[in-house]
Amino acid sequence: AELPDLADNNNAPVTGKQLYPRHMVLSNRSAAFLKLGHHDKALADGTEAARLEPAYVKGVFRKGLALHAMGKYSEAITPLAAALKIEPKNKQIKQALQFAEVRMQQEIRQRIYG
Repeated sequence: AELPDLADNNNAPVTGKQLYPRHMVLSNRSAAFLKLGHHDKALADGTEAARLEPAYVKGVFRKGLALHAMGKYSEAITPLAAALKIEPKNKQIKQALQFAEVRMQQEIRQRIYG
């Protein structure tokens, strides 16, 4: 779903400051999509939030969580590790990263040994 650009009643762009920065809105919407099970939409919003503001840990983390929820553990490791680098003491990020690493190893073993 597209976020509308700010506009007044005549569809002219509004030149004032946004109430919330776009990366925060996208990150919050990504969290909502994750809770609803819409992982592809959560990934799109998390990816865009991380692109807009790479230092915003919630956007980066939610991108990783979306990939994690989709079972793309090897892909999830990069954004989860980036989020942990931003917030090294965050237990949620540590747990998600560890789980993704374990699941990736399990998938590798499954492919090798059948």
